[in-house]
Amino acid sequence: MSQISGYNIPLHQEVISDFIYHIRRHLQSRGLQYEFKVAPEVVLKNEDLKEGYIIPDIAVKKRESSWNQPEMIIEVTRNRSWNSDIKKVRKAIKEVRSLKEVFVFNIEETECWRIIKPDFDEEDGNSFSTVLKFDLKNCLRG
Repeated sequence: MSQISGYNIPLHQEVISDFIYHIRRHLQSRGLQYEFKVAPEVVLKNEDLKEGYIIPDIAVKKRESSWNQPEMIIEVTRNRSWNSDIKKVRKAIKEVRSLKEVFVFNIEETECWRIIKPDFDEEDGNSFSTVLKFDLKNCLRG
């Protein structure tokens, strides 16, 4: 699966950095810094994926799990890549057993979209992470 076009633009990288910073601060404030790990653009490749691998913008995993078994992924996108990134994470959550939720954040429209398991419910505007017990909109500078 491909990354978003323009993925290396400074704004895209800044938003990824903000997410990681605020997620880590949240984990530390809750005493969970040793339970989860968060990292950018980790190659996710395991037997669940039918087409090789994906590279999510941000992956969150349990400390004892491998990076091939994330609990959550986040894609940071723009208007022109919104639909393709939603398609990417839909495929990921259906194929990767360890994933519990996925998010797509549009940095041009400040929109959020997510899917959660076990029911594969899709929700526009809901940025609350059940994995982290944290509203991810708090990661975006305003």
